[in-house]
This record gives sequence, C-alpha cells and structure tokens, in this order.
Amino acid sequence: MKKQSIGRMLAATFLLGIFMNIHHPNTPSLFTDLQLPSRIFGTSFAAMCLFSFLTSPFWGEMSDAKGRIKVFMISCVGYGIAQLTLGYSTTELTVLLSRSLAGVFASGTAIASLAYVADLYSDEQRGKGMSIYIAVQSVSLACGYLLGGLLGTISFHFAFLVQGIGMIVLGILTYGFLAESLTIQNSLELKALLKTINPLSSFINARFLFTRMLMPFLIAIVLSSFASTCYDNAFNYYLKDQMDFIPAYNGILKAIVGLIGLAANFTLNMWIVAKTNARHSLAVTLLLCGVSAGVGVFFRDYIALFLIFNLVFFTANAVYQPIVQTLSVERRSIQEIGIITGLVNALKSLGNVIGSLLSGMVYDISAVMPFLLAGVFFLFASLFSFSYYRKGNKANPQNG
Repeated sequence: MKKQSIGRMLAATFLLGIFMNIHHPNTPSLFTDLQLPSRIFGTSFAAMCLFSFLTSPFWGEMSDAKGRIKVFMISCVGYGIAQLTLGYSTTELTVLLSRSLAGVFASGTAIASLAYVADLYSDEQRGKGMSIYIAVQSVSLACGYLLGGLLGTISFHFAFLVQGIGMIVLGILTYGFLAESLTIQNSLELKALLKTINPLSSFINARFLFTRMLMPFLIAIVLSSFASTCYDNAFNYYLKDQMDFIPAYNGILKAIVGLIGLAANFTLNMWIVAKTNARHSLAVTLLLCGVSAGVGVFFRDYIALFLIFNLVFFTANAVYQPIVQTLSVERRSIQEIGIITGLVNALKSLGNVIGSLLSGMVYDISAVMPFLLAGVFFLFASLFSFSYYRKGNKANPQNG
C-alpha cells in the first residue's frame, strides 16, 4: 500500500546508496583489464559529473512539477541501464558513453530522495532530517563498497550486473510502495517542462539564489566538491595502481570510512546542527579537510600512517556534506526546495567535473599531485565559507 513515509524513503535511500556504490571498487579493475590509459579514471567520472551538472536543475524542477517519486523511479531505472552497459564495455568510448548516461540519471535520484525527506520535515526539524539522511547515505555507501568489493572478487562483470538489476528493481518497488510527498505541485505544462532540459534556462530560474549573501556559500560548494572528487577519485585508483589492492581490500577500507562517517553524522553532526553556528562549523570542517588531505600524502611510504590520515580526511569529508545540505534548505519554502537542491547538486557536479578531469591529468605527472591539489582547494573553500559566515553575522539574513 502506498503512503507518505520518511522511513520508507530512508530505506529506499539506504538501498540506493548500496547499489550506486557497488561499482567503485571495481572500476579500476575494469579499466586495467581493458588496458585503458590512466586518464580514464578522471575522464570517465568527469563525463558522468558533466551530465549530472547539466541535468540537475531539470530534475529539480521536474520533481517540483511532476513529483519526487516519478523522478526517483525514472532515474533509478535509467542509472541501472547505464551501469549494465558500463560493466560490459569493451572500449574507452563505450565507457565514456555509459558514464555520461549514468550522470543524466544519478542527479535525479539524489535530488528526488533528498527533496522527499525535506518535504516531510518541518522547518525546525530539517537540520536533524538532513543529518539522518546523510547518515543513512554514509552507512549505505559503506555497505555498497563492501558488497562491491566482495562481488568483484568473483568477477567485476558480475558486480556490475548485480548493480544494474538492483537499481532497476529499486525504482519499480519505490514507485509501487511510496506515496508522493509533494502535495502542492508547481503547475508546469509538459511543453514548459521540456524547456527546462536547456540547462541555461534552468539556472536562470534559480537566479534569485545568486545573491551577494549566498555567493560565497555557492562558491565554497563548487570548490569543496572539486577537492573532494579530486582526492577520492585519485585515492581509489591509487590503491590499485600504486599499492595493488584487490577490490575486496578497497571495498573494506571504504566501508570502514563509511561507518566512521555514520558515527560522525549521528554524533558530531547532530551536535553541530543543534549547538553551533553551522556556517562557522562548515569553515572549520573544510579547513580540517584541507590540512589532512595535504599532509597525509607525505606519509604515503608508511602505509599505516597514510591510511590513518585518510581516515581523518574522509571523516571530515563526511561531516561537512550534511552541513552543506542543512544550510541549503534552511528557511526555504516547500516550493523552493526542488530548485535549491537542484542548484546545489548542479554546483557539486560542476566541481566534480573539474576535479575529475584535473585529477586524471595531474596523476600522469605525479601520483601525489591530486592529493596536494585537493588540499589547496579545500583551503580556498574554507576561506569562502568563512566569508559566508561573516556576512551572515553582519546581516542576519532571513534567507541563505
């Protein structure tokens, strides 16, 4: 029976996180098996992020117009098909095409699930809701990496098969068991909605968000997404290329990271949202990301210390993301949530595109360059976030 339910959507989000992360421990094996150049780990992820960037505002507006559940179902099915084609790719071109298709639908799943949860929380409880949402994502990411690593020890083709089928089934089941959360939908005719496929028109519709008050926050989102993707993308490939980790080891390590992120979200993030100024905490957390990213790479010859610094980095990386989500939707009306989540997702994707491309390029120069680059850009993100905090203290705005 269909009904509105935060619990059911969080369960769907949990399964979504598992199925969307099964491939990560296995893509290095796919690339090396196909004997593709090392740049592919950057260019393939950049292709996905580019199309996620281009389509995010469209999915945000479509979820406001046609409902969260329809967008979630369509996106899950589309992403599942894309991953099936990726797992059985035979050339660099088919890898890039599959990743591009995945990007189109990946943004829709994230936007629809987040907006659904935000719909059912009151303004006062949204911060708590975002922390719970990110916590569920953290543990599901851990499970997805672990499951992907274990499946990859059987066959990386099999891992992609499980992922693709799982995503398709998840989309269909969610549509069958979850009622729509958006009771007042924007009245957009199909012809008008199709115009939002043009990413420029979608960003124009979100122009009211580009204020002097909010701009430092939006810039910090792009910079931190760039840095996070640059680091994480290079780290996955580094484990295979430099340390010769098998998929299971990669999956176990990232699962531990996910569990640490879960603990941080249920403790540290809850405290940050309830007891601190979230804008100031965001600046401090991004600073910690920058320091741990930049320093840890100098201990790469000492595996234990290198992994410890990476655990610190990934913990801080997990902490700052729900703060961003909380700040983006606080004091927003129900009608604005889809637009703001679409814009934030688009800005993240923009940072992801640049981070992916540069991580692949500089990795060919030196395997440590992506880590140093990530550290520098996290520091810049921290500066912009601190500017956002200062502007907020001076103006005490009602929005942003």
